[in-house]
Amino acid sequence: MLVAAGLLGPAATPSLAQGTIMTTVLPQPAGIWSDLNTLLWPIDLNGDGLEDFTFGASPGSASLRTERANQVIVRLSPPPNIGGRVARLDDGYAVGSSLDPQLAWLSSDPVGGYVSPGEWAFASIAIALSSGESSDWPGSPGARGFIGIGFELDDGFHYGYFDVHMVAEGGGVLFGWAYNSIPNAPIFASPVPEPSTWALLIGGGVLMLWFRRKGNERRG
Repeated sequence: MLVAAGLLGPAATPSLAQGTIMTTVLPQPAGIWSDLNTLLWPIDLNGDGLEDFTFGASPGSASLRTERANQVIVRLSPPPNIGGRVARLDDGYAVGSSLDPQLAWLSSDPVGGYVSPGEWAFASIAIALSSGESSDWPGSPGARGFIGIGFELDDGFHYGYFDVHMVAEGGGVLFGWAYNSIPNAPIFASPVPEPSTWALLIGGGVLMLWFRRKGNERRG
């Protein structure tokens, strides 16, 4: 299990829009990818020392765990299946209580509705199967999009999103996240501000190669 340095509890940057939007920009994109073992990336959205969500990756898959009673927007699987895969949201999507009919707010434990510390309960973002890929994201080189999230603070439930670039083969990069500091107030998904060092990575379409190389360096 790997905890990615710099992801747990970075300082948020406030900006005025739709209330107060708390935005966290990672100094460099974090590769959510694994060619060998299962790796975990815990995320503390507001820097209070509590893990709010955890990204997971294993060969050919990427997923997200909603800690405690936190939730993620999923694209519902047809009955009799329960739950669904993590939905890809477009730029400008209003993350709030009202959703498109095919989408829903769910815990990554859709039956219990609550994820206890260490519980192995993940919602699939992308998974590569022998019969093909199952994901809202397209195949390599993938696409940028947003993952809608909701999490509880002392003053209530807050809406936000992760800004990611994912591929259907099962992996991607995390750029940062944002949430509305006003409880129960929606937030419109939009790319987090990008450090200039990202420009060549994104414009040149080499994200996949980049985070694979970083993963190899991490394993030594």
